Amino acid sequence: MQGNQFYVNGQLFIPHGFNVTALLNSSWCDKAPKAAGNYGPAELAAAMSTWNANTLRFQVSQPVLAGPDGAAYAQQIQAAVEMARSAGFIADVSMQDQSQACGPAEPLPSPETESAWTTLITDTSLASDPGVMFELFNEPQNSATTMPTTSPYQQTWADWLSGGRLIEPTASQSWQAYTPVGFQDLVNYMRETLDVTNVLIADGAAHAEQLEAMPILSDPGSSYQIAYAVHPYDYADTDDNTVSDWNARWGYLAGTYTVIATEWNYTSQDCGQAAQAEAPQFLSYMRDTTGIGVLGQALDIFSGDLMADTALDSTQCGTVHGGGGYDFLNDYMDTFPAAGTPPDTTPPSVPGDVTATLSADGGSVDVSWSASADNVGVTGYDVYRDGTEIATVGGTATSYADSGVADPMGDSYAVDAFDAAGNVSAQSEPAAVADVTPPTVPTGLTLQSATVTSISFRWSPSTDNVGVAGYYIYRDGSMVGTSATSSYTDTSLNNGTAYTYEVSAYDAAGNVSGTSAPASFSTLPGDSAPTTPASVKAAATVPYRVKLSWSASTDAGGSGLAGYRIYRSDAPGTILATVGPSVTSYADTRVKAKTAYTYTVVAFDAADDQSGAGKSNSVTTPVGKTTKAPTAPSKLRVSATTATSVTFTWAASTDADGIAGYHVYRDGAYIGDTAGPGTTRFADTGLTGSTTYTYTVVAFDDSANVSAGSPALKVTTKAP
Repeated sequence: MQGNQFYVNGQLFIPHGFNVTALLNSSWCDKAPKAAGNYGPAELAAAMSTWNANTLRFQVSQPVLAGPDGAAYAQQIQAAVEMARSAGFIADVSMQDQSQACGPAEPLPSPETESAWTTLITDTSLASDPGVMFELFNEPQNSATTMPTTSPYQQTWADWLSGGRLIEPTASQSWQAYTPVGFQDLVNYMRETLDVTNVLIADGAAHAEQLEAMPILSDPGSSYQIAYAVHPYDYADTDDNTVSDWNARWGYLAGTYTVIATEWNYTSQDCGQAAQAEAPQFLSYMRDTTGIGVLGQALDIFSGDLMADTALDSTQCGTVHGGGGYDFLNDYMDTFPAAGTPPDTTPPSVPGDVTATLSADGGSVDVSWSASADNVGVTGYDVYRDGTEIATVGGTATSYADSGVADPMGDSYAVDAFDAAGNVSAQSEPAAVADVTPPTVPTGLTLQSATVTSISFRWSPSTDNVGVAGYYIYRDGSMVGTSATSSYTDTSLNNGTAYTYEVSAYDAAGNVSGTSAPASFSTLPGDSAPTTPASVKAAATVPYRVKLSWSASTDAGGSGLAGYRIYRSDAPGTILATVGPSVTSYADTRVKAKTAYTYTVVAFDAADDQSGAGKSNSVTTPVGKTTKAPTAPSKLRVSATTATSVTFTWAASTDADGIAGYHVYRDGAYIGDTAGPGTTRFADTGLTGSTTYTYTVVAFDDSANVSAGSPALKVTTKAP
């Protein structure tokens, strides 16, 4: 065994075949006369050739093996098992204590069980054959509940696992009070006392109908070689919840541990009932969905238990021999390769077109792929997250939902395919998780405030499966800006003018929502705007500076000219600088060498009415002599502070091309240049008392190269 599968000679092996009850009929126990004489070479040949069987389960009597004639009985068992092994079958020897095995039908293993196994192992050579499995105790009767009980008349999973508690029969039961041996103790006894290395099989609760909440046994052997058995006779579900019921009762365990159905059938009494109707779906579930092997009941009991007669013809509802044989043969056994077929060593093709998409609610990753091809058939697919296997799905599946991943963005998924022979394809190329779900559409655009040149508005925030990164703002159909929050202020507008706004949301993956419903807002009316600045000229004689000049504007509206706002072409919506009403020139030192620029100058008055835009010529700065930046300014020191000003100095930068000046920043925003290249002192005025400010300085040289920023200087102004 490896993981949740059987293997024989390195090939994946799914046991499928029959029970053999002939060994329950012996000189010391004759409770199974129907099977007498029905086990031999002819039946073995037909089981393999007609039914494609590869495994036989031998039901043997625990009381006889543990009794005085146990050694002779063990030899009879060995002969029957060796006949099957010689014919090419895998064998499962199942210890039985029911009345048909001449036992009292005790609910759990007992010391007699250990004695029976001792006889079988020590008086035969079966344990030396890895093709023989040992089923520890047939159909325990404990309930499938994890809650321990002190009642001597009830047994739970705790008793199944550990035993050690006196239990007593009810009035309708014929066995005597005893202290059971737990399945874990029985495993330890087989491994450590009897030195058995073969695969062991542990039956589930409620006559092996239930594996739900089953305790997992420890294997003291060199590797985990324990399978778990279910007898799903009660598989029909009149509530149409068949698959979920099967998953809960035993299917869930097959994803991690090896599970085998060591008994199954339906008889003529089930013809026309739910058992017949649901048999094809059940057998497909066992074969394709879970890959669980099924052993039918039985090879050597004819006329109703799978076989109609000694020719091993299948029973079939609607005929004189009604039963489940036809379904078992056609829907399960015939889905396996015929006996003698050469081993399949060809792996499926690699799954293609793998995608991993974050769900709309962000709660799962939907992985999908295109189906693989195989020379026999694809049995299933393994799904990997970041190289670790997380799931196995059936051969017809081409998708898987991985739920409960805390932060899936950044993860990647891959898939491989495998067939019934255990051949596994290479893994697909990993697919990174993609977020394809856009945020919801913003709603409720609402005006917050307006001036003669600006409009502020807000909206109800959008939601997103990962998170909203920001919003695009549209004015009159054209995008004018972005916002990281659910509000925006649009500036430099005309007074007394209506504008129509729309907003869309975007996320970090670039998904963009639809636009909001349009909303119209107006600026306040103002007096007459200033005249447009004229004769705007830009000139660049050195790489590090563009000189800008213009003719003065006039304002006849009564509020008076208040100043000029300057804009540069590489950031058209951002104010580069604001100068006073008497200033008609500006030196822009934050430029790059060999770069083209144009400028716009807008006049505004005290009522914030704006003129039209005066545009300059295009100017290209000269090429610099070098591209090496100056050293960063250092040793910033405060030389004076007041309630409204800070004066500080620094150590000069050095540069091969010559320092042209310094840019000064307060709290990350540019506030001005020094008076000249040799000046390493700056006075910042108009500040607020008892307030902390952070300053940095960068140097620029004659070739417009800019240094790294200086270390930050934090200064707190004095109290007013």
